[in-house]
Amino acid sequence: MTMGDRTVDVLIAGTGAAGLTAAVTARRAGLDVLVVEKEAVFGGTTATSGGVLWVPGNHHSPAMQRATGQSDDIESARAYLVEETGNYIEPDRVEAYLDTAPRMVRFLEENSHVRFYGMDYPDYHSESAHSSIVRSIGTVDYEARELGPHLKNLKQQLPQTLFLGFAVGSGVEMIQFMKAGRSVKALGFVSKKLARHFADVLRYGEGQQVVRGRALVARLARTLFDLDVPIWLSSPVAGLTRADGRVTGAEIDTPQGRVRITARRGVVLACGGYPNDPERRAATFPAPANNREQRNPTNPGNTGDGIRLAESVGGVFNGNVAHAAPWMPVSVLPGSTDFTGVWPHLIDRQKPGFIAVRPDGRRFGDESSAYHDLVPQMTRASEGDASAWCWLIGDAAAVKKWGIGMVRPFPIPHGQHLRSGYLKRAATLQELAAQCGIDPAALERTVATFNANAEAGVDPEFGRGGRVYDVYQGDPEHRPNTCLGPLTKGPYCAIRMEAGIIGTFAGLRTDRHARVLDGEGAPVQGLYAVGNDQANVFAGAYPGAGATIGPAMTFAYIAGRHLAGQAA
Repeated sequence: MTMGDRTVDVLIAGTGAAGLTAAVTARRAGLDVLVVEKEAVFGGTTATSGGVLWVPGNHHSPAMQRATGQSDDIESARAYLVEETGNYIEPDRVEAYLDTAPRMVRFLEENSHVRFYGMDYPDYHSESAHSSIVRSIGTVDYEARELGPHLKNLKQQLPQTLFLGFAVGSGVEMIQFMKAGRSVKALGFVSKKLARHFADVLRYGEGQQVVRGRALVARLARTLFDLDVPIWLSSPVAGLTRADGRVTGAEIDTPQGRVRITARRGVVLACGGYPNDPERRAATFPAPANNREQRNPTNPGNTGDGIRLAESVGGVFNGNVAHAAPWMPVSVLPGSTDFTGVWPHLIDRQKPGFIAVRPDGRRFGDESSAYHDLVPQMTRASEGDASAWCWLIGDAAAVKKWGIGMVRPFPIPHGQHLRSGYLKRAATLQELAAQCGIDPAALERTVATFNANAEAGVDPEFGRGGRVYDVYQGDPEHRPNTCLGPLTKGPYCAIRMEAGIIGTFAGLRTDRHARVLDGEGAPVQGLYAVGNDQANVFAGAYPGAGATIGPAMTFAYIAGRHLAGQAA
């Protein structure tokens, strides 16, 4: 196929939830839309995410409030965000988010294949009087066959998170999978799920349950295909074009050659930020978390292209945020060469029977705190090192029940991880300390103190288990505190846990309409930035589950409406 120069109303670069939401919004408004994608598959970082959005006042919230007895209103959400963002707050953009996010959710459910469900999930700083447990919404699972021939181009889940090729969906499913080795009921649940999965593999060649972020992308993409919106893959933006001070389109490097696209209304950058641009990371991340060799599970193609494109036409990078990135503690398989060897620690460290220590044998923070909060604690404790890291340690019972990193719970064998050096294991704490280079006497003192407090269900040093969020992440079967349990019986296991990221928060300076701003604070006409290309509306804070995708889709919706002349 030969592609000639083309004229459209809107050109969108990127196929994560932000880019696809902007495309659906603009197309539903009657505009001619073209979406281009750098990678050979569509989905971006969203496809490997949890598919959760943080949206105060969403229309699923009232039912969740009745079910939980909790409250949620825009006034309390506003007060919570004022606490979260502090001196970095941009009131105009925050108001745009609070006003528009619920309408974006309703718009998509009424005008696309996207479907959400209410979640009982605490805000990340649940100690605030303005926090809630009903502001996050999840994406309903999707059937892969609904994508038809486009399924082959949908980005896959992180392979390291799959079990026998099966992608676990909701948190309820995850709990059942974790209990399958010790509960007949859970084993039955998992067996049925796997039986259906393998039946689908035999019939269709692969599993048909699309979950979480991948389901969100699939639902948005199906809508675009129904609306005849083309998505060009393997087609990065080579440069933006301008005329009379306005961005008029872009040149696209397609597999068939370079194509000039004229965009009558404008260009939307949704290229995923800069998590894989080591130079900009080093310049904006705090030491020692700014290690150029830092590994993360984000989309490999997110190398800061959108930001550089905007800067080339006068756009300004805004690094004035509390945190340059949403942090995630990760562990890395020795010898791995890409994101498939990186494990995001979302389950193990919050459970009873685990602690995290530095080489001095001392704890440095609340292991059960939100991932975005744990890494800065680790970073401060690692000052002077080449990177930010610690050892995550669990006793035999905890590792058997929950696994540790890439090591799966019983009965899955883990000899390969011992042989690779990813997992350290020893009969006693002293022997484990010797293997890991930890001060043995200090480790024994730390564990003894921690155990005594854990038996009583308290953590006087760091307050672990004293917050609603901590308790929610623990083991509901454990008492007296769901996330505090002593480490009492060997063999003891340890893995090296490092500072990682799941995206970036610093980005292009934009206004409430998602227009890119120049050095004088004026809009760069014809140019918009959404998702991680845009400086995060929460200014580097992380208020709750879905606080990356929620703003990404909200400002994408805002951009689509503004391009169509429908701005509020």
